[in-house]
Amino acid sequence: MPKLSLRSPITVVITLEGLTTSPLGCYGCSWNQTPAIDALAASGVVWDRWSSPVDRPGSLITRWLDDSRGWIARQTDHGATVFLTDDPKLTIPEDQFGFSQAIALQPTLKRLPAETVEATVLAQAFAASIQAITPETRLIWIHSGMLRDHWDAPVTQDDDEQETPEPVEDETQDHASAEPEPFFLPPTTDPPAQQLSKNDDPDLLFAWMQRYAAQVRLLDEMIDLLGESVRRRRPRIVLAGTSGFSLGENGWLGHHVGPLRSQDVRLPMLVSCGGPLRVPSLESAAALPELLQRLLQNKPLITPAQWCRSDDSHSLSVPTDSDRAVKAVTTSNWFYVHDADTVADGKERLFVKPDDVNDVNDIARLRREVLNQFANAADSDGTESS
Repeated sequence: MPKLSLRSPITVVITLEGLTTSPLGCYGCSWNQTPAIDALAASGVVWDRWSSPVDRPGSLITRWLDDSRGWIARQTDHGATVFLTDDPKLTIPEDQFGFSQAIALQPTLKRLPAETVEATVLAQAFAASIQAITPETRLIWIHSGMLRDHWDAPVTQDDDEQETPEPVEDETQDHASAEPEPFFLPPTTDPPAQQLSKNDDPDLLFAWMQRYAAQVRLLDEMIDLLGESVRRRRPRIVLAGTSGFSLGENGWLGHHVGPLRSQDVRLPMLVSCGGPLRVPSLESAAALPELLQRLLQNKPLITPAQWCRSDDSHSLSVPTDSDRAVKAVTTSNWFYVHDADTVADGKERLFVKPDDVNDVNDIARLRREVLNQFANAADSDGTESS
């Protein structure tokens, strides 16, 4: 009787600069569709309060790679490991973070959106990653900076077309009440980096949100394509953001612009196996290397005791080192941030968590005793008023 050939499993890690939770269906988005990512979440584990310990350009991905060297080395002992990136701002050291192969793409960044999906920089990166996978590959880590730097997803017909209004038959209608001119974004691949004002066109924010959503849908399509290419390899897929993106939540549009707020700190994180499970408690994004180690050892990503842990006032706190804030701390009940003088007049802000997802209601003036505790506490895990 012939022996069955078993293909070795593969771990796929996908990390992206500028990926926020707001356009993802598995994080409650109602204005965008991400079916492939949602399918991963439906069978896996989603961290709802995955909080970044650092808010400095390029710092989190470098920290993850440095702290994952041991795990990467153990993967290399069992087969090939590949790191692929299109991020020109990421420096790859001589030891390649322990990967057996490191591929640094040098994409050509064009001024206009691509005419086809295949011509986008992100699609080319995923195509290169698929080509780099061999039967011996046990790990491939893909890191992209395109959500931060270059929005070249094709402009769809829906983006260009506006519904043609019916002709008005009432000749006495005042011309001043005519329909306003439709608002269009310029055909550019440059992401926004601007402060919103009351003088902006009402459709400006919505238009940029839709353009960002198009980039995320492109990512979703690429994840589906990559997943299908390794379907017979029992893939374990990890998707995580290494920095967020402001879509008006802090009065700004762009990456790492304006004051530090939750959209910069609360990042998406999900793993395609071990579920279906949603982790509601606060977790530091510094824990990623430990979770990857658990994947390698086939251990549960989260234990029943961890999942059942009550997010009370004695739970973990996550300080965030930022060049935009004097101090920032996320706890089970609060997000405290002391804005830098150069960013937002040096004010202290306090937002209730997890209820105030987008930092809408600053209650600093109502809970002065909580501000004092944060201001006086050391930047370490601790307790706070509830």
